[in-house]
Amino acid sequence: MFDRITRFFGSIKLAIPLLSTIIGILIWATFYESQVGSTTVQQEIYKSPWFGALMFLLAMNLGMSALSRYPWRGARKIGFAITHLGLIVIIAGSAAVIHLGVEGMLLLSTNDGANNQIRVEGDTLEVLAEDNEIQQANIFIKDDGSVNPRFVGDLELEAYSDNAVKVVNFVPGGGVDNPAVTLSLHSDRMGQTLERSLAVAPNGYNKIAIGPAELEITKAKDSTTLKQLLTAPQENNQHPWGEIRVNYEQESKSFDVKANGSNSVNFKDLELKFLQFFPDFRLDSNNRPITASDNLNNPGVLLEISNSSTVERWFVFGREDLPPIHAVVSGEAIADLALDYEVQISQANDYFRVIVAEDGQLYYAARSSQGFKSGEYQLGQSITPGWADFQISLEAYIPDAKLERDLVVSDNPNEQGSPALLVKTVSGQETWLPWAEPTVIDSEQGEIYAAFSPKILQIPFAIKLEDFIVDRNEGSESVAMWTSKIRIEDEVNNVIEPRKVWMNHPTWYKGWKIAQASWNPGDLTQSTLQVKREPALVTGLTWLGSVLVVSGIAVIFYGPALTKKFRSKKKEQNSNQELAPTP
Repeated sequence: MFDRITRFFGSIKLAIPLLSTIIGILIWATFYESQVGSTTVQQEIYKSPWFGALMFLLAMNLGMSALSRYPWRGARKIGFAITHLGLIVIIAGSAAVIHLGVEGMLLLSTNDGANNQIRVEGDTLEVLAEDNEIQQANIFIKDDGSVNPRFVGDLELEAYSDNAVKVVNFVPGGGVDNPAVTLSLHSDRMGQTLERSLAVAPNGYNKIAIGPAELEITKAKDSTTLKQLLTAPQENNQHPWGEIRVNYEQESKSFDVKANGSNSVNFKDLELKFLQFFPDFRLDSNNRPITASDNLNNPGVLLEISNSSTVERWFVFGREDLPPIHAVVSGEAIADLALDYEVQISQANDYFRVIVAEDGQLYYAARSSQGFKSGEYQLGQSITPGWADFQISLEAYIPDAKLERDLVVSDNPNEQGSPALLVKTVSGQETWLPWAEPTVIDSEQGEIYAAFSPKILQIPFAIKLEDFIVDRNEGSESVAMWTSKIRIEDEVNNVIEPRKVWMNHPTWYKGWKIAQASWNPGDLTQSTLQVKREPALVTGLTWLGSVLVVSGIAVIFYGPALTKKFRSKKKEQNSNQELAPTP
């Protein structure tokens, strides 16, 4: 019985259907990869247990077939055994490449330090329950949104979306004065209703763009400001860049920014120099002041103020939430000096503004191509601002709002979202986990901490991008070559080495291959490198298997002829020795 099983595992009866099955799978996988990508094919086929079992069965068939011909006498049998051994070694090397090799991407920037963490294929999910036991699993996501594995810790992984949009909700209980409203925008002509929430704080949630128009909520600090907000805006051409009001020694004086842009002006014993005007103030990557546009979105002015003993630099801004910044260049600080910058910041031509008075009463101010209107605003009241047939209704008002964030899967292809994972607790509570953001799930079993994040691998050395060079063809702007000048930093071995990497010219360090993968045409301070490692044993197996197969085939084809020639020559020598006269 054992001999029959052994003969079957080494027989051609098993080899033909087995090879046919593997070849068919490889052909199908090639077409399947063009539809779903290499990541899915790697996980579902090449790295799957069933495909590994098929390859192991093939290796066993080759080995049993070679052993069944033992003893290997003659060139053909020896070549047969060597070829089969080589194929087994190649199969082993392929399995080692798939399961032991490491490959990832490393995004570098000349503005950042050295990095030793590469982004490898796949994602991870970490779950920490009340018992403080951390469970971690590698997550594989198919194109249909299904997730493998199905369970991690006490969480069931239900679905995946690559277009989850963060939405904010404002709920009572903030503990501080922070007015928030929920507005409903309805249009019969367009057949749609939109709901949007606004709050005075945090900054960024007080204004939302709706096409060319804006929704905004603001708080009037006094009755004068309230009156201004409820009055139709007047075009201010007298001081287009605003005025700087200098308050010094209980006196004040205003100076027009545009008129004095290149001049020095005097006030009492002070000399003011208007050094630079920034219509849309920003800080660049090096923290240097720049202007993002010519619109008065965030106007700022740099001044130098001096007297006989002191020189000061001042930055003043048009936004009320940005206080002036000043520093003493020389001497001692000038006492009793304050600056205010009064300027009309650019606003949308069309807007609907909710205004909160000092006593908490709500008002509205609406501007459109049809004119300006304002008045008191009550819950449930609908206002037609003049934007087509849109009506804006006040659905909710919260005086002490606090912010709550949530994720919602969007079906709108024009709305850019981020990846998220839908999980369910034991009690049935569903929660979307944002990508690369730890989340706390309040379940009936207690708090569960979960983190859905990219799979990161730390390599034993760090890489610093010193410069990224783009060479262009002479006489044109077409790119000829791009090169990354890197520095390898190995603290363990006390090694710092400069290297260069460009397309098809990788560099190696301690078994790790570093190659140029891609670059960002919009940011020439960035470069993406491919970092790959295959153990020496894996490389050796691949080369050894190839050499054995080639050698075995050579022995099969050329061995018999060489053996025959060698035997004939030996026989001829023996015959000559017999015919030779004896002395």
